[in-house]
Amino acid sequence: MKKKSLHLLVASSTHINNSLSGFIKFVRLVLIRYLYAVIDCAVARKYRDEPRPRQGLLRTREFVMKDLYTFDANPDKAANTYQKVRQAYNSFFNELRIPFLVAKAHSGDMGGSRSHEYHIVTASGEDTVISCSSCNLAYNEEVVLIDHNSKMRKESAADLGPYQSWFGISRDRCHLVEVVVPQFLDFRGDHGLERKEVQVNTFLIRSQYPDLDLSIERPLHTFVEYWEKQQSPVSGRDWPAARSSPRLTLLHDYRVPQEYVRCRESNSPTTILYNRLFAIIGSRLHQDSTSLDLARRQDGDECFRCKERSLKVQQAVELAHTFDLGQRYSKPLDAKFIIKPVEQGKGNALTQQDRCRTSPARQGYEHFYMGCHGIGISRIIAAVAESLADAQGLIWPRAMAPYEAVILATKAHEAVAKELWDLLTRQDPCSAPVDAVLDDRDKGFGWKLKDADLLGFPIVIILGATFTNSELCEVSVRRLGTCQNVSVAHIRDYIARTLERL
Repeated sequence: MKKKSLHLLVASSTHINNSLSGFIKFVRLVLIRYLYAVIDCAVARKYRDEPRPRQGLLRTREFVMKDLYTFDANPDKAANTYQKVRQAYNSFFNELRIPFLVAKAHSGDMGGSRSHEYHIVTASGEDTVISCSSCNLAYNEEVVLIDHNSKMRKESAADLGPYQSWFGISRDRCHLVEVVVPQFLDFRGDHGLERKEVQVNTFLIRSQYPDLDLSIERPLHTFVEYWEKQQSPVSGRDWPAARSSPRLTLLHDYRVPQEYVRCRESNSPTTILYNRLFAIIGSRLHQDSTSLDLARRQDGDECFRCKERSLKVQQAVELAHTFDLGQRYSKPLDAKFIIKPVEQGKGNALTQQDRCRTSPARQGYEHFYMGCHGIGISRIIAAVAESLADAQGLIWPRAMAPYEAVILATKAHEAVAKELWDLLTRQDPCSAPVDAVLDDRDKGFGWKLKDADLLGFPIVIILGATFTNSELCEVSVRRLGTCQNVSVAHIRDYIARTLERL
């Protein structure tokens, strides 16, 4: 096969593909006999035809991925397996001690009934995550949440100021959608109410009109010019009422009054375009009466769940994703297992519900209920480095750092540094050993200090001037912002307590 740059690519088989026949037989056997979930895990390199690699390891053509596939016999067990995977992912990221968010996500092309994303907040992120500090609601901006029970407040035009229009055009160039929203709204910020410019929630618009092509930069111009070329030379031709007829849909934000009339300067380009537009559209104008909040979420906006004005909009990097696929793929692929009756004396582990599902009356075939889950291993490394680093260098969490601590000493204290390393790393029945490294490279002491900050060791132990004067070690922890002087006799206990916070 060829990629977009016309380079030839070869599809690489994996250990899953090589043993696919035996694996499917194993899945069927387990589901037939015991109705237990089958979970298959694989960690491997993956390759993607990424058109624009960027941001180091965050978006590359080659990456390391941990995949997890689950197979269940019924939807209840599939839901239970999905929750167990989510709990495992939560435990994994909690163990890393990184500030992550679990957000409701859009399943996209993968499909399925539900999915969740695991994000780390960073300014370089490409995803927008909306979270509520009051009720802990979190969701990707791509997820469209509509509160139909909300009593929307109708502000007057004087309160909202001017209005603005956003346009979208369908892929077949037959449908133009105009969305009218206020130009400015008041949002609660750090210094009270702040007036900000409104941006249209294009994800919500796309959910209402999925045929829109959002890649068109000038939809109104494109629509008018396209249909003027298609128009008959005979003036005033009436277009047939067919799917190919041009049509315009007008959609208002709930804050815009229905009686709103566009006010344009008579000589403005937009007014001229409108005159050309309505010469084409004629009577084919549809006004959508649906009352929706069409503004993009901003900090301090109202949460649709708890009604508190405590929403926070943040850029984030996706680290992992879980999908509950149901029978999204098993039905098209006709992947089934055989339903057999429970054998006497061999079904003690089954519930009564499972026994009913495997009764003789239900013998036959059933499609798998599947789940698909993944963690971007190489992306985690890049995202954590980007999120936690400061001006001095990297700051690795304890679980990801090459060593938990590094020992730096001037030449006068090199012998003591070796004894300290032995004290920290030796086995002790009362406490676990510290995974420490002694920097004994033939470099200057100042160079070693800077290099330790660049490499991002969680704990830096310094034997320098303070040790010379008072025989105390400087223990620096940049992530906690602490630097304590600790005696050699108490340093192991102090580091053990500190590591629990990292």
